[in-house]
Amino acid sequence: MRSEQIKGAMGTAAGKVQGAVGELLDDRPMRLEGAARQAAGQLQETYGDALDGISRFVRDKPLASVAILAGIGLLAGLLWRRR
Repeated sequence: MRSEQIKGAMGTAAGKVQGAVGELLDDRPMRLEGAARQAAGQLQETYGDALDGISRFVRDKPLASVAILAGIGLLAGLLWRRR
């Protein structure tokens, strides 16, 4: 598990707690801030999952990774030269 996934899970949990406290206190700004923190935590977890998947792909298929990066570099060079 990557640090981004851990931070995201903690942010999600903190957002849920903050939303619940806002619900108990009937504090709308606190509830909204908790929902925003929860969404940010979920986004960070998803980012960590994507990084994990990419690193696993690169580790399992290094030649395919090099070919993909070479293709992206070639495409970027062609686009850059046009300007």
